[in-house]
Amino acid sequence: MGISSSSESVLKRGLLAVLLLASFASATNPKANEYKSADCSGDKNFSHARSDLTYVTMDDSSHCVYLAQSDWNTRTWQAYSEKTRNDGLCYGEVLGNLGGKAHNLDTTFDKRIKCLLNCATISGASRWDKCRTVGTYVKKEDANNRGSIW
Repeated sequence: MGISSSSESVLKRGLLAVLLLASFASATNPKANEYKSADCSGDKNFSHARSDLTYVTMDDSSHCVYLAQSDWNTRTWQAYSEKTRNDGLCYGEVLGNLGGKAHNLDTTFDKRIKCLLNCATISGASRWDKCRTVGTYVKKEDANNRGSIW
């Protein structure tokens, strides 16, 4: 017993809709793609993309990161001088805020970017999601206490 042509057509349209929604959701997720090159050319070294992407530590072999996200009006990526460990948290000096493009990890600021934090820039943001002030120094033991360190 086979599938009728109308059922097959409905199935194909449903599958297409699911694939389109999945690709759209993926495109709007925050992304931080690491590259070994200084200008983000060539193959990716590491790719980070998911809806809840908050902290991204930079691998020591990476020299460029390409940043993207869906809402630059209310969110940014903050660069930090230190990381607790690979796949850990950001601490050290808040070097600055980065927009959506390629950034050289070694030369964008006076210190190497070792960690990135995706955070809210709007005044009404939760204290747990709000960006820290650029130039602030965050102690390693306070890396996860974003609500109490400004």
